[in-house]
Amino acid sequence: MLYPKTTEEVREMILAARHSGGGLVPVSSGPPHFHGASVNPNAETLDLSRMDRVMAIDRRSRYVRVEAGVTFGDLLPQLAAHGLRLNLPFLPRPSKSAVASALEREAVLMPKYQYDYPDPLLTVETVFGTGDVFRTGSAAGPGTMEENTSDKVIPWGPGPFDYYRFLGAAQGTIGVVTWATLKAEVAPSASRLFFIGSASPDPLLDLAGKLLLDRVPDECVLLDRTAFSMAFAEPGQEDALRAALAPWTLLCRVCGYERYPEERVDIYGGYVADACAAFGLTAETEPPFPVDPAQIERMLTDCDRRDTYWKLRRGDERELLTLVPPSAAPAVLAEMSASQPDAGFIVSPQVQGRAFRIECGLYFEPDPRQAEKAEETLFSLAGRLVPLGAYFDRPYGRLPELLYSDPLARGAMKRLKSIFDPDNVLNPGKLCF
Repeated sequence: MLYPKTTEEVREMILAARHSGGGLVPVSSGPPHFHGASVNPNAETLDLSRMDRVMAIDRRSRYVRVEAGVTFGDLLPQLAAHGLRLNLPFLPRPSKSAVASALEREAVLMPKYQYDYPDPLLTVETVFGTGDVFRTGSAAGPGTMEENTSDKVIPWGPGPFDYYRFLGAAQGTIGVVTWATLKAEVAPSASRLFFIGSASPDPLLDLAGKLLLDRVPDECVLLDRTAFSMAFAEPGQEDALRAALAPWTLLCRVCGYERYPEERVDIYGGYVADACAAFGLTAETEPPFPVDPAQIERMLTDCDRRDTYWKLRRGDERELLTLVPPSAAPAVLAEMSASQPDAGFIVSPQVQGRAFRIECGLYFEPDPRQAEKAEETLFSLAGRLVPLGAYFDRPYGRLPELLYSDPLARGAMKRLKSIFDPDNVLNPGKLCF
């Protein structure tokens, strides 16, 4: 286990691994770890948790720059003190690295402020497998960080190639990211959370698309009753809440800011009510089930700080993560629900409603045999979803067998790997490497 504190130490450790022929797997989040990307018996762990500086918070330009070891649990209160918030995934654990979350393309809750799929990731500093230190976008100017006086927030480049896309979802196989600039949003002065239930996800998918086309909601996420009850029920109350829920619930939050916040919330709330009426749905601010709506709203804007992380309430979990266009979402969800009726589903609109990220979670008692069975079940399901329009841009586990089945694609990826990590030092054996 290696614990670098600076970029130079990361560079020295990579160069030492090149010299010795060893491997390194970067880890920046605390436990529990999911997906297996940071588990590699052929590599030594490069633990970035001691690189935990919040380097800059800028409310005017709405960004934060943090080192790789900064977690949601530490960062969110600091942003709140500046009147800012992050575009968070759904109930992340406090030990999750904010940089790793963005690099892994985790689904965000505010698609209204997401303009491209890597958002909220902006610029990064990385150390490639060659040992070269490289900064992307407007941070890539010559000289040191102090000599470069740009704002370091423009992600594109340098040149015609967007390196920050290349590093996303790479599972640490191309470079070790030491810090990143993340887009932040102004915290609201007023808000209202709506609960919209339905027996089927299809009208809720259409409703979410309509609301996001009009740029109405901030947070917007669809959950089935299993995921909802596990996420929000008090300990021991999951079954009671699940029985009271509609099969599917859309959480939709509208917000007002410094100028006329209450008026804005009222106007946007009217838009939500009108859109629901057009789809034969009803938006409730006081849900017909035993959960405090104010508590749910607080949880949506924070990480899950409870003793037991919500995904592990039944012991262990394996999940299948896919990205689908709106036209394919109903068919993909129907196949997933029919195949795994006891699974928990989270559907997150992305990039202003241009796509949906679907998470299918299988929950079970901790047992290696059960875990292996769940992984095999989800891999088989993934193969049936590809013809329906599902795309796996977060290829954990065996999914690279589907994603990189084409010899030309595999060859191109391996040639890129040979340029940026010629000695196969970084997380060897992952993806198609």
